[in-house]
Amino acid sequence: MKQLLYILAIISSINLMDAQVIQTRMLEVPRSNMAKFVAAASKKTQLYNSKPGQPRYLTFEILTGPYANNFIRVQSADSVAEFDNVDQVGNDYWFKTTGDLHNSIGNRMWSLAKSATHIPEPVNYEDLRRVIYYNYRDSGEKDFWRFRERVKKAMEASNYEHRMGVWVCQSGCDGNIVMVRFHHKDFAGQRADYGEPLANMIAKYNELYGEDAYEQDSEKVDASLVENGRIIRHYRLRPEMSSPRN
Repeated sequence: MKQLLYILAIISSINLMDAQVIQTRMLEVPRSNMAKFVAAASKKTQLYNSKPGQPRYLTFEILTGPYANNFIRVQSADSVAEFDNVDQVGNDYWFKTTGDLHNSIGNRMWSLAKSATHIPEPVNYEDLRRVIYYNYRDSGEKDFWRFRERVKKAMEASNYEHRMGVWVCQSGCDGNIVMVRFHHKDFAGQRADYGEPLANMIAKYNELYGEDAYEQDSEKVDASLVENGRIIRHYRLRPEMSSPRN
């Protein structure tokens, strides 16, 4: 009972209830099918995922890791209840036009951790994502989330200009999986963002939480992770296969 209450307290503190949600799946496409798949997926998205009231999808090309040159397809919703509304017509069209051109691997559901997510105003849409997947031990939950929430506050205080989305896996994962997505214009932009803006954020973190707090809290996060509990990937948005973002 105490463990259950503790888990519920953590969920409440990171604002997962009624949070924005996404579903992700990997699309494995043989090189010989690539051109046909991209054309068919783009057409389907234009027809069934580009107007108000239609399901929203973003498609990312995987740039690094063992599945590079394949895709991540992301369906977003304001509430998990929206996933009850299955677009059967759109889905049938998808399977008819792309079904023989790719393999769909896995499905994960994620909730946005609002208290750890930084979305500056105005919102700038950037295409490159540096994505870190974490897997932490139950015993390290407090240390992990304290750091993530402090980073968000330090980003706000230092006027960090780029988005950082923190997503908690709700289904389809093994372990305590968290996905942290850093938004950049491109690789040159990433290099610039991790220069002075990152240094300013770390300085603000230490100003808010004590001398060397960033380094000390980072070490606690490292200690909280399971073996091989940090995986880094890069993705790039493919706009032609994605719903409009505004």
